[in-house]
Amino acid sequence: MSPLSEAVLSPRDRTISLGAVITATFGIGIFMGTTLPLIALILEGRGVSGTLIGLNSAMPALGVLVLGPFMATIVRAMGAMPAMLSGMAVGSLSVVLMPVLPDLWVWFLLRFLMGCGLALPWLVGETWINAVTTNAIRARVIGLYSASLFGGMALGPLIVQLTGTEGFVPFLPAAGALALAAAPLMAAWRLAPDITAAPSLRLSEVMLSAPTVAGAALVAGLSESAFFSLLPVYGTRAGLEQDAALTLLTVLIVGAIVLQYPVGWLADRMDKRLLLALMALATAVLAPVLIVVIGMQWLAWVLLFVLGGLALGYYTVGLALLGARFGPGELAVANTAFIVLYESGTIGGPTLAGLAMDLWEPHGYIITVAAFGLGYAVLAARRYRRAA
Repeated sequence: MSPLSEAVLSPRDRTISLGAVITATFGIGIFMGTTLPLIALILEGRGVSGTLIGLNSAMPALGVLVLGPFMATIVRAMGAMPAMLSGMAVGSLSVVLMPVLPDLWVWFLLRFLMGCGLALPWLVGETWINAVTTNAIRARVIGLYSASLFGGMALGPLIVQLTGTEGFVPFLPAAGALALAAAPLMAAWRLAPDITAAPSLRLSEVMLSAPTVAGAALVAGLSESAFFSLLPVYGTRAGLEQDAALTLLTVLIVGAIVLQYPVGWLADRMDKRLLLALMALATAVLAPVLIVVIGMQWLAWVLLFVLGGLALGYYTVGLALLGARFGPGELAVANTAFIVLYESGTIGGPTLAGLAMDLWEPHGYIITVAAFGLGYAVLAARRYRRAA
């Protein structure tokens, strides 16, 4: 596999290459969106405690964190495409084995392996995009990538509604989605970038040399996980019916998907550090407004539509800034650090927000989300001023 970059790829080949990754990402999103609610509902039906269900749900993130320090080395040894396909195969096999091996503790292991497997296409896919795309449209392409992932995730719960939770069949769509996701990658095999060069920096050096990028990954994980895990709970505790509370999450996800391309468009036309600071400040200001409008359906929906776009926008703009900040030989390690920080946030976000909800019932949750934004706004603004 020869090194490919924006200098040697024709516009047509670049479009095919990026399209293959973005299309495959949609399948990975379906896998994630299907397995998350499916496994939780099955365990709930078995009478498993909420604590164990939560711990089981954290196993994929733990797999990513454990594998994180070794991911760039694995990809460098295997090559981009073999690493990506091997990881997808591990994820697919893990989910197929779940109905065959129904023991709860085996499921802990299988979900850990699932996280390890999906970490590879996650890393390679994002490194691929940043290696192949041009600076002029980098953030918009990443916006399409983010929207594709969350679009697939949004279909997951609908698939679970159609298949139910009994027997072997509900697990097949998740495994099938990964199998189908491999097809466009195979078609673009010769257009994959070579990311086997030995890196010139370590994970810790990424965090120290690019704190705005590192902070974007962390605040993205904190904010997204807090919203996706606890927003329906907040809605019910604030006095809404369960269906109305679930609709809040749907609106948030739709906003996250729809607004990523506009966020990317802005990021391609202004300083990304400044945009991140403004987005974080907007989150800090707008999130507490939900306390006032939570019972006003349309106002709450508009507000959450915007907040969804901002929450996912941290990841989109942060990843684009990473691609502009680091060279080809450093991308794999830099992206690994980005993923590890994001997953750390996904573990910490629900924990901190849930604790705050218990301390101030229920609005401590919203104040915590606003605090995440305010803290990052200060960091990003200071880094922007220093860069300017």
